[in-house]
Amino acid sequence: MTKRIDDPGHGGADPGAQANGIKEKEYTLEAAKYVNSRLKELGIDSDMTRTADVTLDQKDRTAKTSRYAKGISHHYNAGGGAGAEFIHSIYADGKFEKLLAKEFKKAGYPLRPNTIYTRKWGSQDYYFMHRETGNCRVTIVEYDFVDGPNAAKLKNKSYREGMYECVVKAVCIEEGVKYKAVKELTPPKSKGRPEPTDNDRWRIQSGLFDDAESYAKAIDKLEDEYGWLLHEKANSTELNPRYRIVTGLFTGKNVAEYYAEELRKEFGWLVSVIPR
Repeated sequence: MTKRIDDPGHGGADPGAQANGIKEKEYTLEAAKYVNSRLKELGIDSDMTRTADVTLDQKDRTAKTSRYAKGISHHYNAGGGAGAEFIHSIYADGKFEKLLAKEFKKAGYPLRPNTIYTRKWGSQDYYFMHRETGNCRVTIVEYDFVDGPNAAKLKNKSYREGMYECVVKAVCIEEGVKYKAVKELTPPKSKGRPEPTDNDRWRIQSGLFDDAESYAKAIDKLEDEYGWLLHEKANSTELNPRYRIVTGLFTGKNVAEYYAEELRKEFGWLVSVIPR
């Protein structure tokens, strides 16, 4: 399967586009984190150029991106327009960008009249994320305009996450991976699951295992008995060979707490609930 990378545009000292109380760098980090996390849940190898609000210079950003086969550089636009657009290299065929446009349109998100395009600088690509990333096929996604008529909608997190989910769907189609919606990734194991009392997303941090064998068995339990996919694990070193699982994706902290308590009772693990 293709190794992919998500690049949150701008960051740190570079805020990107700003309007209506929106800072592009914050939304791009949110977009990249969301897509990267969802792709991992679906079994797709994915990474990020930055995971926090830090300044990332052009050389470091493109050097990391060039180590992967395919990438998405996440952006929000400015200049008074409206709708999403998808920009590809002059050397790419635009097929993936057509998948993106199709998914955005199906979901009811606005598209720019010139939705898919490429841009030259002499005989080269205009954008450095195309020009300086080697053989990595990079798609620049401009989700919408922070100063456009849809700015009020963009302030709704659910609205934004709907766009990010369109990206996830397009990647699944390209990679030949079966798409699963967020709610399908956290099926209820037992009756009595509460209704969420908030709309935030939460994960369960499960166990603290001293060896790889017990850690592997714990993963099997979660996948077999709950259907949850592994999100990430704590780093292990020779001096501190301990493992921790982060799994699940729940809407509502009370729902996550409900399942955390099940794990405590059933497996006797040290379990806590953490923000996604």
